Amino acid sequence: MNRQKPPKGIEWTRIRRPDGVELPGYTWNPTGGCFHGCTWRMPDGSVTECYAKTIAERFTSGYPNGFEHHYWRPHSLDAPRKLKSPAGIFVGSMADLFGHWVPDEQIQQVLRVMDEAHWHTFQTLSKFPIRLPEFNLFPENVWVGVSLPAGQLMSASGGARALKAYLKHMKKIEASVRFMSIEPLWFDVAPVFEQWLETEEKLPFEWAIIGAASNGSRIFQPTMLWTAKLIEIFDEAEIPIFFKGNLKWHDWREEFPETPHQLEHALLIRQFENAVVV
Repeated sequence: MNRQKPPKGIEWTRIRRPDGVELPGYTWNPTGGCFHGCTWRMPDGSVTECYAKTIAERFTSGYPNGFEHHYWRPHSLDAPRKLKSPAGIFVGSMADLFGHWVPDEQIQQVLRVMDEAHWHTFQTLSKFPIRLPEFNLFPENVWVGVSLPAGQLMSASGGARALKAYLKHMKKIEASVRFMSIEPLWFDVAPVFEQWLETEEKLPFEWAIIGAASNGSRIFQPTMLWTAKLIEIFDEAEIPIFFKGNLKWHDWREEFPETPHQLEHALLIRQFENAVVV
């Protein structure tokens, strides 16, 4: 597992407990590689690929067959159990654990480890939400996330249609926390959520991550109105918001959902920290 040390790394792995203490963040990749082939067209006309593909092409020893290949790493399954201090662990930073190419039995093995390592909070993120309900009911300490559909050079209307389908699948997920990663915010997604709320009582997720688009060191900020509308919708729905570090906004937000699991572990840890060892 790789430690996500501030100020770099994946910020939202460093979960803030209800008592204000920040957990250390890690990434864990028992699987590797991806076949989604995600690309985005930037405002300047350039095309950027998934960051994980770029990393895999740089560090080829871990990806000898390229990034578009499935790697199974059972030797890493014990890593979360060996880490005794509670942490936030992003599962699959270099993969999609629930991609259509991953065998059921491998996913089940990973879920079993997450369930056994109950003192950690695991976060998964997928662009294949149709498969997620197949693994209901998720362990209480697993937050199940879905990424905004990738650009794939599609139009904004195509992205909106894909997002509508994603939301229908997310509604079927049984997890303590479902979350939506809206990074990059490459089109105006607010109307999709507004339309959903016309017929549904609430959005099918409990946490939202918002980020800008990037191509290497270049950052492309979303239209301010898009961000403002999203914040308004999520605030009204009482959905915590986490801003990625590449997003520029005047009122910074790094919020996390509070779950019974988080509250329980905050209490247990506080009791342990206050205990007198004789």
